[in-house]
Amino acid sequence: MIPVSASGYNKQIMEQNVLFTNKEISWLSFNERVLQEAEDKRNLLGDRIRFLGIFSSNQDEFFRVRVAMLKKFCLMSSAERRYLAEDPEEIMREVQRIVHLQRERSERIYREIIDELKQEKIFILHKNHLNPEQSEYVLDYFYSHVRPQIFPMMLDRRMDFPYLKDNSLYLAVELNNKAKARSRYSIIEIPTRSLPRFIKLPFSGDETHIILIDEIVRAGLPSIYSVHNFDSFHAYNFKITRDAELEIDEDDISISYLNKISEGVKKREEGGIIRIVHDEKMPLTMLNLFIKKNHIHRLDTLSAGGRYHKLKDFLSFPSVAGLPTSESKPQFRHALIDQSRRIFSSIKQNDLLLYFPYHTFSTIIDFIRDASIDPKVESIKVTLYRVAKFSSIANALINARRNHKEITVLLELQARFDEENNIYWANRLKDEGVKVLFGMTGLKVHSKLCMVTRREKKQIVRYCSIGTGNMNEETAKLYTDCTLLTANQEICSEISNLFDFLERNINYNGIFKHLLVSPVNTRTRLNELIEYEIKQAEQGKPAWIKLKMNNMADRDLAEKLYAASRAGVKIKIICRSRFIMKTGIPELSENIQAISIVDKYLEHARFSIFHHAGENLTFIGSADWQTRNIDRRVEVTCPIYKPLIKKKLHDIFDIQWSDNFKARVIDPEMKNEAANMNNEKKLIRSQQAVYEYLVRNNKR
Repeated sequence: MIPVSASGYNKQIMEQNVLFTNKEISWLSFNERVLQEAEDKRNLLGDRIRFLGIFSSNQDEFFRVRVAMLKKFCLMSSAERRYLAEDPEEIMREVQRIVHLQRERSERIYREIIDELKQEKIFILHKNHLNPEQSEYVLDYFYSHVRPQIFPMMLDRRMDFPYLKDNSLYLAVELNNKAKARSRYSIIEIPTRSLPRFIKLPFSGDETHIILIDEIVRAGLPSIYSVHNFDSFHAYNFKITRDAELEIDEDDISISYLNKISEGVKKREEGGIIRIVHDEKMPLTMLNLFIKKNHIHRLDTLSAGGRYHKLKDFLSFPSVAGLPTSESKPQFRHALIDQSRRIFSSIKQNDLLLYFPYHTFSTIIDFIRDASIDPKVESIKVTLYRVAKFSSIANALINARRNHKEITVLLELQARFDEENNIYWANRLKDEGVKVLFGMTGLKVHSKLCMVTRREKKQIVRYCSIGTGNMNEETAKLYTDCTLLTANQEICSEISNLFDFLERNINYNGIFKHLLVSPVNTRTRLNELIEYEIKQAEQGKPAWIKLKMNNMADRDLAEKLYAASRAGVKIKIICRSRFIMKTGIPELSENIQAISIVDKYLEHARFSIFHHAGENLTFIGSADWQTRNIDRRVEVTCPIYKPLIKKKLHDIFDIQWSDNFKARVIDPEMKNEAANMNNEKKLIRSQQAVYEYLVRNNKR
């Protein structure tokens, strides 16, 4: 960004605020939509509890990464801030305001859910609510399971504060003796990493009684501190959040990239505290001691709440309590895949579109497994970003190597919060003789590609999969994603060239005529596609754009869409989370509409359709419309050429656009109001409707 003078800085910020919503604020609006699902009584109670857990987990990660980065911007000098388009302290204040309101709302929803659980005869009990049999059970559980894992830390005002771990849950304990006027303080880590958070209690009636492990620790406090002469104990739940942004020293070339990532993951745990979430009943003297000893900065967040924190653990509560959650529909195979033949025959006859989690992910596993034992297959090349913990994909690649295939895996180690898992599989694959590469300096490889090379009648024939989601059988059950299986040799040849570039860092002086590849030509091609629609609109011809993505946060592309709107291009956008544009503003964005869908599955598919004089140019790919995806990552967006597949994606977009059950309007005020309110006669829940559409059309 071109630096501006000090006098022009505030003017620049004002102009940017008129055009754009800050991306962090827009993300909080997305998490508000998750909270709406926890509040929505049309959802099953088990699903609402899970959404409350998702909301809490999302917020934790937001602080660990985005707020941590925002704090660093706030600590910049005034000279350095000239390079920023926004005032970071203003954004930080707004973030903290919204987070405070969301926390109050989440606490209210939690209390409502507790009341509704009672109506279902499910009770979450405090230690003081137990009957004699339950009290005995809790103490037995404490002595046999909990006490061996409790290591209390005594606090001393004269000494350094003990190190507190990120993503852990603690009790701050106030210890008193009637003979002494001054209280002592202690901290206990609640062992939620090794023991379940929820324990079902014995009860002879038809009610379900559950206690949190927090309460079991509270019940055991006299035993924990028995060596001291204390006669009263008061405990307060709290957790801290640390800066988890992974920083890699690119100048240190003395250690391997694999070791750099491993060291970076370890250092992440030492990041500074950026948030304390605590029981609102915690004594002020205790809280002030925490603030002072942990060097809490004015930019850090103090969040007072209820008795329990780390609500993301409630993701497991429905199964413990026996609460029903919405069932997943049975997955099905693509009708054009003949299981009696090798999958390559099916792909050679037809390009195939798989739409997960409705189609079974086993087709992708079969694709690699068949390649691993096919005598005609010479090599398999694949990009992996987030690998499943027990990965059938990785095991199929290992099996292929054992069958003497040439296997190349480009594994991205810096997949945030999955680094350790990816490091494990990198080492496993290398031990089996697989060629493992770690991408390019400064460029994350985020593309979702697999290429199989066969020798057929003395000719090299390539088969490729290009997707919007990771090759991960676990997330493929939870995320909506689409993957193209193709034997189009022009597309496959360009993917082969890309692998050559990534493997050898050789510029082959070619151009991508079909693929949009970041950071090579994605921005240029997207601008060209939008510009074509602008020219069509200016000539009075039909012009429209339909976009489905996870995030819209690139200002240059947003300004191009604003220009298209002013020219009369009709633009519809389905965006799950970050969305910086301001829709529906006269003479700026009056032709732009946007919605977001939050439902059982995480909407993760990315595709786009441009009218293009009736050609309906259609693309799927790994790239969101964020600057990092366009300019600083290796991403692949692939054209769809088969008319039936183009129609299928167009139909899916239209189904989702008509959703009047889970869709929310994205507007400049971020009100998150329900979309399509005027279509109440026919209830359309798009994830259900898309499933039914794909089943109906599984003949082709």
